Amino acid sequence: MEDGGVGMSTAQSTGGETEIAAAEHGRVDGAVAATEASPDRPPTFRLGNRPPLTGVRALCMIPVVVYHSDFHTLPGAWVPLQVFFVLSGFLITAMLAGEGQRNGRVSLTGFYSRRIVRLVPPLLLTVALLAIYASFVHVADASQRLWGDSLAAMTYSDYRQALGHAPFFGYLAQTWSLAVEEQFYIIWAVLMVTAVALHKRRLAYGFAIAGTVLSVADRLYLTYSAPHFDHTVFTRVYYSFDSRADALFVGCLLGLLAADGRFSGWRPRATRAVAVAAVGAAAFLIWILFSAPLWQENLVVWWLPLSTLASAVIIVFFVTSPDAIGSRLVGLAPLVFLGELSYAIYLIHFPVFLALQPGPNGTHWSFWPTEFLRLAIIFAIACFSWFLIEKPLMRWRQRSAAR
Repeated sequence: MEDGGVGMSTAQSTGGETEIAAAEHGRVDGAVAATEASPDRPPTFRLGNRPPLTGVRALCMIPVVVYHSDFHTLPGAWVPLQVFFVLSGFLITAMLAGEGQRNGRVSLTGFYSRRIVRLVPPLLLTVALLAIYASFVHVADASQRLWGDSLAAMTYSDYRQALGHAPFFGYLAQTWSLAVEEQFYIIWAVLMVTAVALHKRRLAYGFAIAGTVLSVADRLYLTYSAPHFDHTVFTRVYYSFDSRADALFVGCLLGLLAADGRFSGWRPRATRAVAVAAVGAAAFLIWILFSAPLWQENLVVWWLPLSTLASAVIIVFFVTSPDAIGSRLVGLAPLVFLGELSYAIYLIHFPVFLALQPGPNGTHWSFWPTEFLRLAIIFAIACFSWFLIEKPLMRWRQRSAAR
């Protein structure tokens, strides 16, 4: 079956992501939230443990897993990656801006070391498990589908898919979205260091706006400069950093606004307006899940930017209304826990789905027994990764971020 799914390689091929990374694709951590206000200075903002921003990862991860289970259900499951991308830009920028405010500088070494410790160990675990699997089971075209994919995943090479060099049904094809985020982290951290070092916050805003505009212009140029829109054009636009970075830069704008206190102390009328807008944005994203499949020109021209804006509205709602009923629902403990597992789930779910296929050529079981087995294995590995690898390392990240 040919697929261009959320994180899938097709005969050439999200979630974002993300962070769904995703993004960081993990727990939102940092210093406790705090505000200071003066007549001529807006309240300051610092990230704390914000359950809705972790729980929303679970809500984004579920459609990705559902779609990859059969490549039919929820054909618009690419949209959670937009949420992951915007959320990743927001979180990273808020943390970098907070560090700049506290210390007067941003440490590139500290930032990159925290990224490596957060993202690389679960990825290495996934590659190691694939190596064990391949030692017992024959994998067709393993040099490309398994080892080529593993190398691309570990070097964050999304252009392998974007330029049509990835194999059909590669075991780590979904990691293209992680590559988009990692390339963004490298670029944006340097830009933030520059803005903080020059004490020019407006420069950071300029970088974020310019990044958004350039990425959108690049996507439209790639789309309309081609003689006709086809599979090759879509693949180049959909899977590459340069044409997908606008969602991350929109998240950067939100992070800068939050760090400058623009999301604190809102009047009730304003928070109610954002809540109404967030309901509409959520309805729009749900509509996309069911009605906006891949490989369409409308997707890259309209649905990507509109879903980015909808994602931004929802994140603003979670930040400005942490005690609203919507925030409390998304911040429920089961969703938060699943959100904490989301990075490992994103890494492991696709190879497990490929390794365990229903039917006579796979498990010899029907779809649902096979699916329950798949999900049990995915959940078990994700829990192992979270409790024995990610969570212990997070303590180091928290100590490092606090300095």
